Parts: sequence; structure tokens; C-alpha cells
Amino acid sequence: MTSPHPHLNSSPAPHSLLTSRNFILLVAGQGLSLFANTMLRFAMSMWVLDKTGSVSTFASMLATAVVPTILLSPFGGVLADRISRRTIMVALDALSGTFIVLAAVWFAAGNGFSMVAVSALMVSLSVLSAFETPTVQAALPQLLRDSGKTTMRRGMAIVNQVQQLTSLLPSFAGGVLYAAFGIRMMLIISITGFYATAILECFLRLAPPRRAAHDGAATTNASTITTDEDAPTAMPTPIEDIKEALHFLARKQPNILKLMLFATAVNFFVNGNSSVGFTYMVRATLGFNANVYGISEGIVGIAGVAGAFITGALASKLIIERFPVACYAIAVCVLPCAVAFAAPFNDWTRLALIVASFCGMIIAASFTTIIAIPAIQMRTPEALTGKVMAMVSSLSICAMPLGQMAYGWAYDHVSPLWIALATAAAIAALTFRARSLFAHFDAL
Repeated sequence: MTSPHPHLNSSPAPHSLLTSRNFILLVAGQGLSLFANTMLRFAMSMWVLDKTGSVSTFASMLATAVVPTILLSPFGGVLADRISRRTIMVALDALSGTFIVLAAVWFAAGNGFSMVAVSALMVSLSVLSAFETPTVQAALPQLLRDSGKTTMRRGMAIVNQVQQLTSLLPSFAGGVLYAAFGIRMMLIISITGFYATAILECFLRLAPPRRAAHDGAATTNASTITTDEDAPTAMPTPIEDIKEALHFLARKQPNILKLMLFATAVNFFVNGNSSVGFTYMVRATLGFNANVYGISEGIVGIAGVAGAFITGALASKLIIERFPVACYAIAVCVLPCAVAFAAPFNDWTRLALIVASFCGMIIAASFTTIIAIPAIQMRTPEALTGKVMAMVSSLSICAMPLGQMAYGWAYDHVSPLWIALATAAAIAALTFRARSLFAHFDAL
């Protein structure tokens, strides 16, 4: 059957897809959106710290705001598989900018700082993120699926490079801007970023997502499902759509589900240790001041950018069978933290070992991301991509606060030496246990 939108469904040569107008617009939009989001979170954390004297208050608020993302992400995936992904992205980024405008008006209208208003803003953006993340993760394979796994991995690597860069810039510029201009300028930058993203996304060309066949369906569109006898049937409910994705993972591609669970377990250790352990060891254990900590964190951020570029250069070699190698590398990179506290080094030597350890971990983690995400996307039908990637996102998000709480408790009660050894051993043991999964990943 001839497509009514031939220009949307044509398949340009793989080498040109990564320089195509559509791909550049998608990547630029996501970079701007992430920059705006990161700048806003940085500004809010600084403002809350100034007004309350407690950054833990803002951290607790962010942890609470994660709940809507976890609960609503599967429904965001349903929406991403039903209507135009471009429309969803434009609407959500425009709404994000509008919510910040409303908050800025509230703050400026004589109300001043309000923890309730800050919380409402962060929860609102969390709700929007629950719908945007699976949409973006479904749009990338829609653009690149027909070009093969190598191009998909290279595309994902480019997206990762932009994400690392745009998340790093607010850390360098945010403090200077906040000190010089205050919260209003930071809000203006965030508003501009979200609205600019929405404008860029208006020029994307994405065909409507293909609907999955139900009950012998032969052809589908965005509003009806037509059977072989051309008898229209009712659109499945969101719950039925989610059940369909779960059935796909449990029955048709159980190895994808196992990969998702394994990656979540590794994420528990990596993100939990990174978000809590680095700060604790540098500030509390070694006693370095905020300037040294900021420089150290910046070095780790630069390593993240370097990891994104390295994975891009090696994308063609990052096949699923090499996933365990990347996980073992994470485990090995944890060990310098143990060495730092096992020997009688001075504090600066220990700091160097800790920074080197976390630089290695973030680079190795970049490899796991570029291997795992395209592997899932390429093996998932387009009609289910949004829902499956929403489940990936939900599992990943769940692992973060759980890991932070576990490591927060651990660093309060256990020496960093034993925490590092236990983390390395746990990741290595998990990887060894799952090695057969990756050796026969496509076997059903």
C-alpha cells in the first residue's frame, strides 16, 4: 500500500541520516530542553539553599517529584505510540516553559520565595517529563530504525554527547549567573530554552506512529483498528496497551526484560554510589572545601563528555555481546576508591584516586548505555517502542532513589573502603551470573 506521506517514510542512505534535518532538529531540541531543565534545577537548588539553609530540603522535594514520573511514564509510552510524537514534544516543552512563566509571575507578584510554589513547579515538570521521555526515546528509533544497528548506536551516541555537554554547562555557568543576576535571570534562561525547543520541534517531520495489530488486524491508523473483514473495532484502553507491552516483554522477548532488570540492578549501584559517595568522600571524609569539590565534580563531568565521544567513535563495535565487558569495567573502576582508603596516602592522593575512579565509572557506564538502549529499541516493534522505553525509564528512575537511600545509610555506618569493595564485587557477581544472557541474547 502506498504511503500517503512518501517524504516521511522514505529511507535515505544510512550515512546521511545522522546529518539529516530531522535528526539535527531532534538532537538540538533535546539538548536545549535538557539545558533548560538542568539550569532550572540548579537555580532552584541554589535558591532553596539560600532561603532555607538546607539543600536536603530540595533533595527531598526532588525525590518526591520522581513519584509522578514513575507512575505516569507507562501512560506516557501509550500516548507516544498513539499520536504524533512531534505534537507531544512540542506541547510538552511549551507547557514546561509556561509553567515556569506562571511560577516566575507568582514569585514576582509580591509573593517572594514559596516552598509550596517551588514544589508545585517541580512536581508539574515531573509529570510532563513522564510523558516526554518515552516520546523522545521512541522518536529516535523511528528516525533511524531502517538504517541498521550501527547507525542507531551512532545516533544514540550523538544524543548522549549532547546530553552530557548540555548537562555540564549549567554546572560551570550556573553559579556565576546566579551570583551575578539572581534567580530571575535563571528562570528567564530556562523559559527561553523550553520555548526555543518547542519552536525547533515544530519543524520536525515524523509520520504518525504505526499501531499494533489487534485481533487479526491488517491495517491501522491513529483512531481506528480495521480487521481483515474491514470491521472497525474499539481502540484498546491504555491499560490494554500496557498489558500488550508487558506480554511482548514476558512472552515474545524475555531477554529484553532480563536486560532491563539487569541494567536496573547495575544502575542501583552506579548511580547510588555516584550521587552519594562522591560528595561524601570528598567533602565529609577528606574534608575538602566547596571549591575543590566543584573542580573535582567538573573533571568527572568532562569525563562523561569524553565517554560520550569515545562511544560514538566505537559505536560499530558496541554489540550486545560486549555488554558484560563494559559492566566488568565499571566494577574494576570502583576499585581505586578502595585503594585510596586501604593505604596510608595523603588526602590529595586519595582525592586523585577517587576522581580517577569516578571518571572511569562514568566512561564505562556510557558504554553500557550505548549498547543497551539501541539493543532494546531495535528489537522492539515501532508500535510498542514508546511503552517499552517508558518501562525502561521507570525502572531506571526507581533504581536511583533506592540506590541513594541505600548508599546514604551505608556511608553513615560503613567505611568507604568496604563500600567500594562490596560495590565492585556486587557488579562483578551480577555480570558473571548474567553472562549467558548476552552470549545468546537473540535466542528465543
